[in-house]
Amino acid sequence: MKGYRKFILLFSVLFILYIIAMVNRPKPVDWTVTISKEDKNPYGGFILFKEMKQLFPKASIKSYRKPVYDQLNNIVTKNSAYFVVSPTFSPTKDDLYEMRSYVSQGNYMFIAAANYGKTFLDSFKLKSGTRISLLSKDSTSINFVNPNLRQAGNYTFLSSTIDEYFSAIDTANTIVLGINDRTQPNFIKVTFGDGAFFIHSAPVSFSNYFMLFANNAAYTAGAMSYVPGSVGSIYWDEYYKLGGEGPATPLRLFLNNTYLSWALRLAVAGLLIYIFFEMKRRQRVIPVIAPLRNSTLDFVQTVAGVYFNQRDNGGIADKKITYFLAFVRTRFYINTNELDEAFIAHLSRKSGVDLQQTGALVQLIQQAKHGAVSDQRLMQLDQHINNFYKQV
Repeated sequence: MKGYRKFILLFSVLFILYIIAMVNRPKPVDWTVTISKEDKNPYGGFILFKEMKQLFPKASIKSYRKPVYDQLNNIVTKNSAYFVVSPTFSPTKDDLYEMRSYVSQGNYMFIAAANYGKTFLDSFKLKSGTRISLLSKDSTSINFVNPNLRQAGNYTFLSSTIDEYFSAIDTANTIVLGINDRTQPNFIKVTFGDGAFFIHSAPVSFSNYFMLFANNAAYTAGAMSYVPGSVGSIYWDEYYKLGGEGPATPLRLFLNNTYLSWALRLAVAGLLIYIFFEMKRRQRVIPVIAPLRNSTLDFVQTVAGVYFNQRDNGGIADKKITYFLAFVRTRFYINTNELDEAFIAHLSRKSGVDLQQTGALVQLIQQAKHGAVSDQRLMQLDQHINNFYKQV
């Protein structure tokens, strides 16, 4: 690990600097349309929810993250309002049944969505449409039908944000409250029992940015004013924007909090670094041991040098003959006392060496034993003995 200390130190410093830079960098603007009561982004609903108490001073305001059916099932109340402001609203048949039952008791339901489910549209005999403009200018302008709320100039906003409208309505049971610049309805009222539905096609009209754009806050307040200010209870829906109550994932608590999010990242990074450096086997350095010197070879070279320097060819030949005969005795179990014709034939047969070669070798051995050994004869003897070893 000593060799990695500088690397670990440099990596740690760079990682800390990266974290500091990430924590202090400007947060990018989130342009997602949520209309959520806690969302302060441009298309959140923080301002609207905060102002609800001033718009309805007599009402108790509570938010819920439950489907309409779960919230309104078997509820018995009057003079209350239920607000659903969401990019998408697709209630089921059971939800619609509870909605109608709730409104018929003398309550109000305010719904604003850009995309409605088919079941919802069919139940109110509505069809939705979107105006498409290829010109790079402000979006469709909108206004109210009621002269008391209608403004001289239409309310405008950013391009392609409030272009939804109702292309078909049930004229027998529907009152048009708001239109766009092509007189297409985008805000309607449907009376049902003792209460009423208020249905809007542009939820962006109730977002933070819309209310702060020019004098558009007057439009949002005017649309909300159709719900009687005397209502005693207001149910604010968050289910169709955020889903059911409780974290959607086990890490949602960490990811929604900046400090917990960074704590989680640091923990994961530390774990990865630990695993990376612990992957190597932990053991002491194995020392390099020099191989043992072959002293036998040194001995042979020394002895050979002595004989060579003294020009003792007979001594060298005698040693080679002695080792050769010992080899014959231990390998082939042949008596080497008499090197006669029987010995030659027996050795040739057991070793597999040609009889003529074996005879020549034995003849050289006998000559070396009983006469002077010249350099040439010593070389011939050595060559024949080596050839014999190779053939065996």
